[in-house]
Amino acid sequence: MKTQLIASLKSITGSAMAAIVITATSVGVCAQDIKLPPATRMTLPNGIRLVLMENHRVPTLVVNAVFPGGDSTDAPAKSGATSLMASLIRKGTQNRNAQKLAEEIDFLGAALGGGAGEDKVTVSLNLLSRDTDTGLELFADVIRNPSFPEEELERERQLGLNGLESIRENLEAVAGLVLHSTVYADHPYGEQMTIERLKGITRDDIVNAYKRNVAPDHMIIVAVGDFNLNKMAAKLKARFGDWPKSGVVLPKVPAVPSSPKRLILIDKADATQTQVRLFRTGFPRNSRDFFAAEVASSILGGGFTSRLTDEIRVNRSLTYNISSGFEKNLKGGAFEVNTFTKIESTRTIIDATNSVLAKTATTGFTEKELTKVRGFMAGLFAIKVQTPEALASQLGDMAFNNLPDDYLQTYLSKVRSVALSDVNRIAKKYFDPKGLSLVLVTAASKVDKQLKGINGIEIRPVSSVGK
Repeated sequence: MKTQLIASLKSITGSAMAAIVITATSVGVCAQDIKLPPATRMTLPNGIRLVLMENHRVPTLVVNAVFPGGDSTDAPAKSGATSLMASLIRKGTQNRNAQKLAEEIDFLGAALGGGAGEDKVTVSLNLLSRDTDTGLELFADVIRNPSFPEEELERERQLGLNGLESIRENLEAVAGLVLHSTVYADHPYGEQMTIERLKGITRDDIVNAYKRNVAPDHMIIVAVGDFNLNKMAAKLKARFGDWPKSGVVLPKVPAVPSSPKRLILIDKADATQTQVRLFRTGFPRNSRDFFAAEVASSILGGGFTSRLTDEIRVNRSLTYNISSGFEKNLKGGAFEVNTFTKIESTRTIIDATNSVLAKTATTGFTEKELTKVRGFMAGLFAIKVQTPEALASQLGDMAFNNLPDDYLQTYLSKVRSVALSDVNRIAKKYFDPKGLSLVLVTAASKVDKQLKGINGIEIRPVSSVGK
């Protein structure tokens, strides 16, 4: 019953929050400003940072613990150990075995689990606010006392191996893996879990990943929901305030270097379509290019009326979907164009996409396009701050990236301040196809004639992916 109740509450949270998220200060979407409940920030004696936002619209609580580190701290031979550790963190503690922990979480109708990205590890709790005390007890237990049982490790390992074995049947996943390893080549971001690496990860590797990543030294706790501010601060302090610092120093991750242009074809003989990826090195999250790039990529390929969608999908019917965007990590990122097409139109979609990119890089955008995308981005951003889950995620990212406390409230103002010259600078800097790498996942024998004239294509068998 509690699970169903939480699901029902989630369904109304968006409409409830909408009343406090956006108010129009004048006529027109571009004149909107963000109105949010205040967030209170404080630091515990052991260095843990708290970000607390009361939201009494619905009786729920979301708590996220964010730890800097992540997959980029794994040694290459142990790539994936941190992600595996994060997935195992709720699979048993020193006080509860995996079954008991799962039963207690399910009884509350709560969601509790961990995950890892390139730069951080996150543990999240979502439940009804009336169960706050019990939920926080479980939350603290999995964070501070995980046991990482061997049998749970083996179960997760087998699931991972099954996934890696079958990934070659998913052309979209293959394209993503190859893109990632290519744009971040020779950088920790480019290291990936493979079958051989996964087989070699031991429980000691999991424990080491935990000790390296999960500690109070740089911990951030974000809580958004139906609570009293002072009481929530006291509850979190009671459960985490006595956690001694580990003194562990995270490995230094270098800045992402510019990657050379590469042309790669992953050969899957029975493919019935072609996955296409165009990409290049981008910029880190805190770059001065951030807002201009958000706007520019939205005009180019961020919606149903974007340039790429208009030309490639609507006008030429070459695909059902094409998009562009920037991936922004702490130490660097990438610009990407993602699409797919029939094998017979592989060369056509490559040339047509490059034509749109080249024109955009050369002549830039128009004021009409810039005005239009501001309204689109305002609506999209409203969705990103409608729910407690979304707000907790945004507040955690702000704290992690050391963004200003008024970042959410001023987001739309910063979007409005992006000038035409700014987006055209981004277009010239990042969108020129002459500087973009290309990954194709398709049947090589069926496209070889189409690709004549494109020199330097490296052909790899699909069996090489994920090994």
